[in-house]
Amino acid sequence: MKNITSLLIIPADEKKPGRTVPILKNNTGKTIIQTVSKSNLTPTNSFIIISADGTIIVTDPTSMPTPEELDLIPDVITVTHTHLDHFDPEFIDHLKCRKSIGTVEKFNVNDIQIYGIASSHRGDIINQKTPNNVIYVFEVDGLRIAHMGDIGQEHLTIKQVNTLGKIDVALMQFSNPFSGMFDSDKGFTLIEELKPQIIIPTHSNPKSTHKIGKILGKLEVLENYYILDSGDLAENTRKVVWLKNTLTY
Repeated sequence: MKNITSLLIIPADEKKPGRTVPILKNNTGKTIIQTVSKSNLTPTNSFIIISADGTIIVTDPTSMPTPEELDLIPDVITVTHTHLDHFDPEFIDHLKCRKSIGTVEKFNVNDIQIYGIASSHRGDIINQKTPNNVIYVFEVDGLRIAHMGDIGQEHLTIKQVNTLGKIDVALMQFSNPFSGMFDSDKGFTLIEELKPQIIIPTHSNPKSTHKIGKILGKLEVLENYYILDSGDLAENTRKVVWLKNTLTY
């Protein structure tokens, strides 16, 4: 990983020296996955993913910074479902870019291929035409990254497993009572069925995050962002990467 300090953007604001905001230009040669939300309640539901070539994905934006706080022009925005802890309509409406909001579809944006896969926010009944949760898979820089949204199924279906294919990185919830995941092992069951190599918790808490890390044998805690490429998967070691959102605007 490159020196962290060299990757931080320090806004020209003398009143707040050292303030950190998300990385908007990728000079690492790898993929960047980073937090962005200003929410205190759900700080790790929203992510910016930037490819090595600089294509910017915003996935599940919520409580987003204003244009004055962050001059962000994404290439695509995806939304797994329109609950306000995953969906910032004001942010989405003012941007003119490719958008996919809870839609089962397949499309390309520059160097990234994107898939939307129907799932259920709670229970195992899936409405294929108008699903209440859509898993988005991003094929970027040789990686397959899935934002699972608020999937609340007891198990993945055979169709989902086959459509998802091999997932390298899963953005996944583990503690969400609205998906039946309060003091429940449902999230752990789903992640074992998916079998990603890297798990980044979304709806979670320290207890559940440490538990999934203990189950998999390794927990890595990073502030705000994770830089990786397919070579980082060569060790074939599964781990949890907890991205702690410590951003200031």
